[in-house]
Amino acid sequence: MDVSGPFQIQRVGFRHGTDDELAALHAIESRVEAERRPDLTPKPLDSYRAFARTISPQFDDHAWLAIAPDATPAASAFCWSNDAGDPTVMECDIMVRNEYRRLGIGTRLIAAICDETAANNRVLLTWSTCDAAPSGESFSRWLSADVGRVNRTSELTLDTVDWRMISRWTDAKKARLHGYSVDFVEGAIPADMLDDAVRFHHIMQTAPQDDLAFGDATLDAGDIDALDQSLIASGRDQWTVFVRDANLECIGGTQVTFEPWEPDAALQQNTGIESVHRGYGLATWAKAAILERLRELRPEIARIRTGNAYSNAPMLAINDRI
Repeated sequence: MDVSGPFQIQRVGFRHGTDDELAALHAIESRVEAERRPDLTPKPLDSYRAFARTISPQFDDHAWLAIAPDATPAASAFCWSNDAGDPTVMECDIMVRNEYRRLGIGTRLIAAICDETAANNRVLLTWSTCDAAPSGESFSRWLSADVGRVNRTSELTLDTVDWRMISRWTDAKKARLHGYSVDFVEGAIPADMLDDAVRFHHIMQTAPQDDLAFGDATLDAGDIDALDQSLIASGRDQWTVFVRDANLECIGGTQVTFEPWEPDAALQQNTGIESVHRGYGLATWAKAAILERLRELRPEIARIRTGNAYSNAPMLAINDRI
């Protein structure tokens, strides 16, 4: 491939991106995501645009494109801060198509991100890499970045599930004896449960952070609602299970999301129980309740996927038992 001549770095919109800008960003992201996770179905352009234009206002987003001499979009970069999060942190991602790597494009893009980070008075950059695309880790090591946390992706094929075990988990005899219950919500969290969702989010801040050097995100009811509306606008759906104590206070739960471009899969999101309520099988009850509803109401779902820190031994143990 002839890549002679300079690559042009252009600042573009994401939330306020034009159709052409978002199409170029989507084309790059689809190529790189296919390398990172070749088993996943790519997100359609319409859903990508809808997500970009309805992203929650708590995020301040920035985007760049690298254009090859022949006008082909070669790479993209993003960074975003979170008004509800640590004020010292900027999150980022860089995606370079395979045929354009090792040409200095990533270096120029990370420089643009660093300039934006400094301009926003933030001092810590964080991003993720995937072992299926080792160039990301190599680039991170070249930058002398520290490893903050290592996660494992787990996938369950539903036709291998031991449904008798799941039934025992949802019987939850010990938990019910102590007054615990589960509450199921389909779709966006209703207004009268937004405070429950806020509490659930705060409980999830107790999940292992390992060596990640940033503080908690503090969401309020408006943030939760905005995130839900963005999810729905991009064509996705969600189910939530709140776990409640004897006083009907939310003390944890779990959540799954569905993406229409991957109709046979569900994505297990946060699962957590407040520390003083652990030991009653509440996390297994919540996850099992989701599985039984999937079996009954969404028989087209063949697999469910989740991610956890390797240091989160109790949650990994539950996933391994399933």
